[in-house]
Amino acid sequence: MNEADAIRAQALAGDANAQYRLGRFMILGKIPAGSPEEPLHWIDAACRQKFPLAILFKSSLAILGVARPQSFDDAFGFLVEAAACGYERAQGQLAALEGERGFDPAFWLNPPPLEQHFGSPRIFTMSRFLPRSACDWLISQSRSRLQPAPIKHSGTGQSAVISARSNTGCGFSSIEADLVLQLTNLRIAAALGLPIAHQEPTNILHYAPGQEYLPHYDFVAHDEEQAFADELEKFGQRLATCLIYLNDDFGGGETVFPRLNWAYRGKAGDALIFWNISEQGERERNSFHAGRKVTAGEKWLYSKWVRAKPLPLQ
Repeated sequence: MNEADAIRAQALAGDANAQYRLGRFMILGKIPAGSPEEPLHWIDAACRQKFPLAILFKSSLAILGVARPQSFDDAFGFLVEAAACGYERAQGQLAALEGERGFDPAFWLNPPPLEQHFGSPRIFTMSRFLPRSACDWLISQSRSRLQPAPIKHSGTGQSAVISARSNTGCGFSSIEADLVLQLTNLRIAAALGLPIAHQEPTNILHYAPGQEYLPHYDFVAHDEEQAFADELEKFGQRLATCLIYLNDDFGGGETVFPRLNWAYRGKAGDALIFWNISEQGERERNSFHAGRKVTAGEKWLYSKWVRAKPLPLQ
């Protein structure tokens, strides 16, 4: 019996965790669904058993409009329900959102004004993009998951850890059961004016003293096109990058653009957006950037790449 058959058998036997996993894998396309309704059938079955992770997962589905129309009211209701089950992960998210006051859709869908610094590339910053409570929550969910941060090799397209990048990081699913993360992504989409479906999965980056990321581009360069041909065909270029500073109690660590002789270091919750591709579709050579070495403390960043085409759920 393979893993998919084993999960299905456990779900049919009434195991709530298996029901949740089966529904989630179907939504991600990892296990075939017999109908469009089947994934939610299994998620709902787990919810009826008061399995809190399934209830929390429905909160993310509701805010993203996956399988059902988008509903902020439903998303918040599922979060409250999961928290009432005693689920600490849901209670933490509710606290990070400051309860109902922090769940105002108008706040998340209307980011602060952009302050433009350059026209080529287009570089913007936003003050107080995220509240401190949200930043602290995102750090807390990342600390135990950190791994050496890789880059994709320009010749093979495969991920590898190299000396040019010494920091650590962790990734999150595009349907992560985390309403703070999902609302942050909606806010990024609103700031960029690009659909959330164009976002790559979220990465949270951590820099300890002495760690850095040497100068690089985020777009796929001309000499990398062959290695990334399939990726470019499916998803297009990385149009833009959004970096959110999650803390500010560290030394060094600026995001620097050496060809512009400009560096930025935000306060906790501030955001930096820069476009890797011009409005004419050309690669922005001056988007060459680096994460300077951290000299004291630890630096946390919320990192988001945005593509020209929508991506599948991951």
